[in-house]
Amino acid sequence: MVNFNKRLIIHSILLVVVTSWSTLPAFAYPENKGVSAADLLRDVGIVATIIALVGLIVVEFFLKKKIGRGSYKWALFLGLFMLPVITFVSSTTTLMHETTTVQSCASCHIMEPFVNDLVNEDSPTLAARHFKNKWIAENQCYHCHTSYGIHGTAEAKRDGFRHWLLYVTETWPEPITFKGSYPNGNCTSCHGGTKQFQQVNSHIALREKLTANEVSCITCHGPAHPTPAERGNPHLPAEDQQQEMVENKKKEDNTAALYQYIKTLDAR
Repeated sequence: MVNFNKRLIIHSILLVVVTSWSTLPAFAYPENKGVSAADLLRDVGIVATIIALVGLIVVEFFLKKKIGRGSYKWALFLGLFMLPVITFVSSTTTLMHETTTVQSCASCHIMEPFVNDLVNEDSPTLAARHFKNKWIAENQCYHCHTSYGIHGTAEAKRDGFRHWLLYVTETWPEPITFKGSYPNGNCTSCHGGTKQFQQVNSHIALREKLTANEVSCITCHGPAHPTPAERGNPHLPAEDQQQEMVENKKKEDNTAALYQYIKTLDAR
């Protein structure tokens, strides 16, 4: 009787697995796309959730009186603990993977100016040039902002939470600006070891300042994204927008002057 009960539970679970898995490819995969580890873990989580829900219903309402008490407890343990653990691991892994994609950044409408510029082939910004020339093959936002948000340091997570809070309460300032300085290490992690980078005179002369983030890479090679002056603040009155653009233009002129000075170092 016990063996029969176990076989009945196993056959029921296998039936749910086969039925659930056979329906996944219709909506889980774009056509002609390979299956990545993240895709596989996501699907395992979906299957585990379906098995847990359907299995608990089957055991509670159809098999409870037909199986032994021990088998019933094992079925509940599987549906209420083991399968939810698999689902939790799968969903966490999927979250970590999805937040590295450009689509994840584009899901917040305040990021639209940045993502639109990124995919604009006519834009001269660093982000657009990297995207257009495929200098970064995929997940372009993440590779340049890898120290930010859920993937970053404790300080990055703190800032990410603050940004989330401003977003959900709709209290962020327009145009949004980057507080602090962009770490040069995010640039040199890719470019720093190349021969072309190491042969530039200004890189040699400013090596210590670049390492200490006293001079920013985007001073010469930026801007990485459209400037606040280019994005503006649609919520301000026209006269305030004009004043803000003047102030931002002064900052950009100061940056341009520093850029011209650094360029003279290359000529020496």
